[in-house]
This record gives sequence, structure tokens and C-alpha cells, in this order.
Amino acid sequence: MVSSSIDPTRPVTMADVETAMIDLLTRDDSVMAQAARHHLGSGGGRARAKLALQSAHALNLSFATTRAISGACELLHNASLVHDDLQDGDTVRRGATAVWKKFGSNTAICLGDLMVSAAYAAIASAPVDHLTEMIVHMHQRVSDVIGGQHADLESDCTTIADYNDVARMKSGPLLGLPVELCLIAANRQADVSAAMTASDAIAIAYQTTDDISDAERDIAAGGLNFLALVPGEMASRAHAARQHAADFARSAIAIAKNLPDGSGNGLVALAGKFVPVLEIEEAA
Repeated sequence: MVSSSIDPTRPVTMADVETAMIDLLTRDDSVMAQAARHHLGSGGGRARAKLALQSAHALNLSFATTRAISGACELLHNASLVHDDLQDGDTVRRGATAVWKKFGSNTAICLGDLMVSAAYAAIASAPVDHLTEMIVHMHQRVSDVIGGQHADLESDCTTIADYNDVARMKSGPLLGLPVELCLIAANRQADVSAAMTASDAIAIAYQTTDDISDAERDIAAGGLNFLALVPGEMASRAHAARQHAADFARSAIAIAKNLPDGSGNGLVALAGKFVPVLEIEEAA
């Protein structure tokens, strides 16, 4: 429902999304609400919400549908971060103390669960004909990312192909979901598969690039890292990682450019971060 104090004809802003998320997570002043405010207040790029806003605008979705998709996708992503920090033992998130470290492991588990539940409440507010299809698709993508997280924690990848599968499953589903849900809401289901393929490629580019800074720690701990799968000195491994990321980013750009009405432009911009600057300038 859109509040009577909101003009539903204006574009949805990030402030609208932030308010919607807080409203769903803080019904009282319990420890859970405090933990939610702490985590969301620590910042973050809100990349998934921004992807939803861009795609929804391109596809001319309503205020309520746009806000519903943006909030749902961002809540799911933040739920994964709260749980991920606990599983990895990371004590800092976005420069602030991780939820599990500040409020305890039990609170972190419960907050992540609450965020997932809140995401479904958010998407349920979308006044569209394809709501059931959107909810089912959201569940499928959540299931995918859970499988990817488990594979990351448990698997022993020995090939780059195995690595790509884990990276794709771990990061791709929640990255592509904002665009996918917008396409379903706009009755463009035929384009969802392409959006999924593009987001999976971006996920591999992102994870490979991220591995460069974490290489020494991950390799020492026996964790999954692209640089552990290629030979040579660390500098040459890092170069191979950047090349690997750029190849997948180019593939993502080619696919996302063809999504209808510019609904994939957010994915194009995101993928462009993993392509060499000189190459982007030459293509402009």
C-alpha cells in the first residue's frame, strides 16, 4: 500500500526504499529492531535497489510495484550479508561492527531470517497481475543463492569451471533478481532468462575481481579463491583474474544491452566496472 502522504505519480527514491525496509523490520524497539537499524544504518551501495529502480523506470512500472521490488531485493541481499558475516567470522561490515559481533550470533541468525520474511512481505505489496509468478521466481533465486553459499563453504573446487559455478550461484541470483522481477511485472517473461545469464556473468566477474584483494588470506585458510586455481607468481595470477573478470563482463554487457526498453542498462553499467577503462573509452 502507498501511504496517503506519498504522491504515487512521482519516481521512487532511495529514501522511499529505506523507509519501507525500516518499517518492515522495526515494529517495536526490541533488540531485533536495534540490530536492523544498526546494519542498515552502516551504509552500503544499495546496488540491487538501484538496479530495480532503473529497470522499473525503463519498463514504466508503478510507484508501488517499483518500491516493492526494490525493497524486497535489498532486504534479501542484506539478509545474506548478516548470515555471511556470521559464517565467515567477519567482525566488520561497511566499517561498522558486524551484527553477530555486536548483538550476538543468535540475533544475527534471527535478523537474517526476519529480513527474508520482510522481503516476501515487501513483494506481496506489488499491485500487479503476475504477483504469484514473481513470488515463486523470488523463491527460486533465493534457493539458488543458498545453494551457492553452501557450495562456497563446503566445496573443494579444483577447476576454473567449478569456481565459475560457485561464483555464479553465490552472487548471481540476488544481483539479477531486481531486473528479473521487473521484467515479470511488466509481462516480459521471455526476457528473464537473458537477464539471469547477464547477472550470472557479472557475478563471476565480481567474485573473481574481489578475490584479488583476498587472495593471500583465502589461500592461507584454504578457502575458495580464483588465484589459487592458476599457476605463477601472485602478480601474474592477479592479471589472469582481471582478464577472466573482463571476459565475463563483456559477455554480460552484450546480453544486457538487448534487454527491452533499456531495462538492462543498470546491468550494463555494473558490468562496465570490470572492463578496462581504455576499452570502455574506445567503445564510447
